[in-house]
Amino acid sequence: MRTLGFSVGHDKGAVIIENGKVVIGITQERLSRIKHDGAYVGGTIPLDSINYCLNELGLTIKDIDSFVYSTTEKVDDIEEQFNKITNNNFSRSLKFIPHHLAHAYSTFFSSGFEEAAVVIADASGSILSQSNQLKKWYGNKDRGNLKDDEEWTEAISIYHFTKNKYEEVHKQWMIYPSYSGNRDSVSLGMMYSNGSRQIVYDPNNHSWNAGKLMGLASYAEPEIVESAEDFVKEIKGNLFIPNYELYPRVTWSSDFHSRACVAGIYQREQERASLWLAKKAKELTNSTNICVAGGSFLNCNSNEKILNSGLYENCYFIPPSDDSGIPLGCAWYAYQELMDIKETKMFSPYIGKTYSRNEIISVLNDNPNLVFTEYTDFNQLTEEVSRILSENRVIGWFQDGSEIGPRALGNRSILASPIKPWMTGHINGDIKIREWYRPFAPAVLFEHQKDVFESDVYSPYMLVTTTVKEEWRKRIPAVTHIDNSARHQSVTELSNPKFYNLIKSFYNKTGVPVLLNTSFNGPTEPIVETPKEAIATFLERNINFLVINNFLISRG
Repeated sequence: MRTLGFSVGHDKGAVIIENGKVVIGITQERLSRIKHDGAYVGGTIPLDSINYCLNELGLTIKDIDSFVYSTTEKVDDIEEQFNKITNNNFSRSLKFIPHHLAHAYSTFFSSGFEEAAVVIADASGSILSQSNQLKKWYGNKDRGNLKDDEEWTEAISIYHFTKNKYEEVHKQWMIYPSYSGNRDSVSLGMMYSNGSRQIVYDPNNHSWNAGKLMGLASYAEPEIVESAEDFVKEIKGNLFIPNYELYPRVTWSSDFHSRACVAGIYQREQERASLWLAKKAKELTNSTNICVAGGSFLNCNSNEKILNSGLYENCYFIPPSDDSGIPLGCAWYAYQELMDIKETKMFSPYIGKTYSRNEIISVLNDNPNLVFTEYTDFNQLTEEVSRILSENRVIGWFQDGSEIGPRALGNRSILASPIKPWMTGHINGDIKIREWYRPFAPAVLFEHQKDVFESDVYSPYMLVTTTVKEEWRKRIPAVTHIDNSARHQSVTELSNPKFYNLIKSFYNKTGVPVLLNTSFNGPTEPIVETPKEAIATFLERNINFLVINNFLISRG
């Protein structure tokens, strides 16, 4: 039994589930090389992603039993597009589900839990207008009784899930489109986006990356942040989230201290809101487990608040929390409709295709100025690479199938030693070309995690922050943020054996069970997908060495 899920909108892509297992998936940006591909271009089916998945498995459209999609576009003509692509042969196999429900399916069926509260928070979900798929989905319920001149979009959703059913227990909508400055309540992602545009806007490329705001917030003066008024409030059982700039006199062109303090206030409100949602979900479901998804839960500090709240025995944070996870949720919804799901396991994000030895050699032959060695014994390669890392060289590390989601987790990574304090500035300034204040994540051997960090919680996806223990702060300064926090990645031999063995080899040489891990890409490109892209980025960004599977590569 095979199902295919795909999404339409920014970060669109496709995923296939076969016999209850996620077997292949990709986000369109990795193929088109356009960051967040699908944004602002109209709602088109991610045909490249679909073909990537089908071709890798040797399948055709005819081999898929069910197709499910979700879209955040106002005009939904996906069925018409799909019929044109498939010559009208599979229209009965195509179904729509709302954006937030797709997020919910992605995280619950990746957690391995039997049941859970599921919280979804992002910038916005599917659009509810007088006549579209979401209106049909909700039928004649009160939330669908719109005025002729009014449209809404999903803002917050809470569900209670088991493996054979779900219940939507809380829903908040917001007016669509929502313009900053009005006094309506908006989504959590919208508030954080407003703050990012206000504080970390980049006029050169008209962008406002939310990760910049989170990194900057750590430089805030605690007394100023703590004394600020509460902007997020509970009103009649709903969460009121402001849709205006906090302290508008401070902008992206203001001094660093002022920007950091306002960033800290936005971050505090983000954390307060996330904790409120976790408490609301507990109240409505009485579950001992929680799963979250939506771009708001890429915020590691907020996730840490939920984890440490004591509200739940088990917390699950999915790596493609953003819209790159929507196809995964669609595929799981389709599979649940067709099959009685007996068991699920914790999700492994390495679901990209694997590139063959011949493909790698072909690309190397196209670059005659490169010097390379192929290792038949991977342990010997690991020993050599760990030696290079211990000498403070930077490595591009490319192994097997790529990770889905915005975080590099050891298959498409730039790696370095965390021991020298200058390494942060070198990678930020010379390789990644990004702001000096942005931190890097430590990938740590899980069996040594509690020795280095104030956490023994397994965190394989780099989605929760913790505190670096005092005795380790000067030993791993390149991955210790200004507030002594770190967005750690727990690595085990089971989760990623090659990456684990590399870190272990580095530990044997240095006594440090940690490597600096950041995504393998330049400042304007998505994470690399192919060997060709890895070589291009390696050369362009002046990375010292490159590893592609069993090949160690350097410049001639």
